[in-house]
Amino acid sequence: MQPDAILTDSTSAQDGNISALALRSCYCTAFCRFVTGILDSMQENFYKVSMYDKARELDLPASFVELRHEAIHGELPSLVVLRQAAQKALDWLWKSYWKCLDDGGNMAGSDQLPPCERRSTFRHDLEDLVRSFSETALVPGQKKSIPEIDARVQATCDAILELFQDYNGGKQTSLELIDVLMEQWMLNASNMEFLDYVHMMDLYWEPLLRLLALRWPDMLRILSDDVLKRLPAAPTAERSESTLHTSLVALLERIYTASEWHKACDQSNLDGLDVISTCLHSPNPWTIRLAASISGCPRYSRAQKLFGTRIAQAANSLGGSESIVEKRANNGDERAVSSSARG
Repeated sequence: MQPDAILTDSTSAQDGNISALALRSCYCTAFCRFVTGILDSMQENFYKVSMYDKARELDLPASFVELRHEAIHGELPSLVVLRQAAQKALDWLWKSYWKCLDDGGNMAGSDQLPPCERRSTFRHDLEDLVRSFSETALVPGQKKSIPEIDARVQATCDAILELFQDYNGGKQTSLELIDVLMEQWMLNASNMEFLDYVHMMDLYWEPLLRLLALRWPDMLRILSDDVLKRLPAAPTAERSESTLHTSLVALLERIYTASEWHKACDQSNLDGLDVISTCLHSPNPWTIRLAASISGCPRYSRAQKLFGTRIAQAANSLGGSESIVEKRANNGDERAVSSSARG
């Protein structure tokens, strides 16, 4: 779209058939469609990601998002600014897409794909892999032995890490991997009956996450940050959403307090005291519940002395909000994971 605007600009300067305002509008429309088209087409999350966050993932300059916002919600930018932005957009397209094509106009392999397409391809392949794992985990009327389940978990872990390495395993690929895992996990948590969910978590999901954590040291820290970002600042009226958020907290509670996770946490240098501090800096019913749970674990014996008073004060300040979470947890809505199913 930008080439059309530039072509219009170069020809109109000679024949004088277009006004400066019309030319600014032409640039503005082309640029806004470019930014919106790139970012909206890459929205593949359970929750919609902000344009700034998605631009950061795609290595698209934040100034593009800012200029789009100004053009749509504020005053029309000057012609000079729009021309410069159009040229930068062309440069970005060249570097991120056209330059990566071979002589035949094809992409030779995943390592030669432009950043945005490489991440999209990686996500698509990973989603297929994780979805297959989830779908075969609970086949109606079919029971699998523990060795069969463990073999399936091991094979899925191997495939995920192999795919991760094939796509260079950088920071953005790591974030994409965790996002796909959590999106599929949340779909399971939202759509399953409670007992089916416990079965799925206890036999399949938790062993998979734990095995990934043992073989990929950065995984737990990224996953923990991801879960905390998904928790809203206040309880929602929708019961299913509240149950889902409680499930997210229960997952982190297991990771930080259950003995089965101690080895993975130690290997990842994951300290529950750091998480408590993070929770207290962003207090809401779920983060304070998580902080209280971790502080009560004997593994973090110093937590009560360091944070006990602050946790109690934060819980009191939340008032009724906190009681909503606790009430739903006590009523059986909490989808915590037990170890009984493997016994």
